[in-house]
Amino acid sequence: MKKIICLLGCLLGGVAVFAQYNEQDIRDYIEQYADVAVKKMHEYKIPASITVAQGIFESACGKSRLATEGNNHFGIKCHEWDGDTILVDDDELQECFRKYASVEDSYNDHSLFLTNRKRYANLFQLDIMDYKSWARTLKQDGYATNPQYADRLISLIERFNIARLDTLYQQTYGSGIAQTSGGQTLTQTTKPNASSSAPTKPSGTDKTGKKVFTAIGSEYPSDQSPFTYRKVFKNNNTYFVIAEKGDTYAKIAQDIQVMVDNLRKFNDAGPDDEPVENEIVYVEAKARGSAMRIHTVQAGETLRYISQRYGVQLRYILKYNMLEENSVIHPGDQILLRR
Repeated sequence: MKKIICLLGCLLGGVAVFAQYNEQDIRDYIEQYADVAVKKMHEYKIPASITVAQGIFESACGKSRLATEGNNHFGIKCHEWDGDTILVDDDELQECFRKYASVEDSYNDHSLFLTNRKRYANLFQLDIMDYKSWARTLKQDGYATNPQYADRLISLIERFNIARLDTLYQQTYGSGIAQTSGGQTLTQTTKPNASSSAPTKPSGTDKTGKKVFTAIGSEYPSDQSPFTYRKVFKNNNTYFVIAEKGDTYAKIAQDIQVMVDNLRKFNDAGPDDEPVENEIVYVEAKARGSAMRIHTVQAGETLRYISQRYGVQLRYILKYNMLEENSVIHPGDQILLRR
């Protein structure tokens, strides 16, 4: 896999720190911080795609010294800061940067940094789904000195389809939201710019009305399999296919040359269950854990839905959370995805 050498540009200057990472590191970073970015999008009306892309670029996927020792993923310096600090060479030697107790604290401070400064007020007049305008306005308003800053953010978002997180925000918290200066919200009567957002992710329920995890192919890296003509994708290092209209587990099992009982086991499906259109169907055993440690339950989600979303075996999710298969979960509950 090609290595990416990144000279990190930083807030208000550009931290002169070289860091090396690869494409899988980027995908892992997106998966790890997707939920917190969507949460901050809901709270502060900053596109999750922009937040994650900045985190990748500013922290070298969390591998820079500022990130590993200071939990600072956005390169924010010590201006007007009374908390802990860390010294890092930047435009000058041993410049002062903010240090956080956790990465989520860094994400939260990044949101406050943008919403509380007049220089960034223009951002909150933009369509929340228009990541291109957000990237260009960030550069225009002086977020970074790198002349290619906006183009690099846009390239990251489009290459790795990070805009799907903005679509996830719409699906989770509802569409029709526009923002005003300072992060206040108002009802939006026009539709988001379709050209600036990811394709709408299909939704589905099984025959009992329970929510199932569906996907569009462009959300995940694709691969080739010598055992089937179907397109194969990867989530959490586990291969899956996307169910077509009218598919059954028996038909998919035949197509991919595995036993139907094994296929049901891979997907924690009962003997009478069948996949719905666009549902993820794993063709091998899911992983025992995820790079994302905690998932916050949203309305309609079940333990099986969470298992399918993260590619983590249901029995391990039950074990980590001391739950039973028939345990009821509620919106806001915290579910461990690994030890």
